[in-house]
Amino acid sequence: MGLCYSVRFPTVNPLVDVHVAVPVTTRKMSNHYTVQYPYHEKRTDSAIYRKTHHDLVRVKHLPCFICGAINNENGPLETHHFYCEKAAQNAIDWKAFGDFAKNCHNIQTGENIGANFNWDVVAQNPDIFVDSPQNMIVLCKEHHISGNKGIHHVPFPEWILQKYPKDGFDFLV
Repeated sequence: MGLCYSVRFPTVNPLVDVHVAVPVTTRKMSNHYTVQYPYHEKRTDSAIYRKTHHDLVRVKHLPCFICGAINNENGPLETHHFYCEKAAQNAIDWKAFGDFAKNCHNIQTGENIGANFNWDVVAQNPDIFVDSPQNMIVLCKEHHISGNKGIHHVPFPEWILQKYPKDGFDFLV
């Protein structure tokens, strides 16, 4: 990972002691890694995915999890496989995942993801979980796939900061 730092001095913030304050710091990040996915069929939308996407976007009218944009405000909303990417489903130990999932919740809906599935059945047909509402969040195109703000390109710790910026602060510039 390459790092490049630059510093700029912000306007005075009354909550920060200027004698110990660190100026606004900008780090240019560059991550390089290789992801290996198991053998899988060419991606197509399963019936479960089509129903999930329709229900979350068109029936429940969930907004983008990060910015709150609604469908068609700036284009159609997209759904993102959150816990397990579709291409990875054939290499997941679904019994172990099911044990982990007992204490997990969908970050957008708050729904417990472990209580709704028979993980032995999921092991036989991973689409049951992978394309389910419990594994999906709704995102606008920018927060889904853009190179500088999308979950597919920005590490999660930095990506999630976009949800609650103070006074319009922009974490990813």
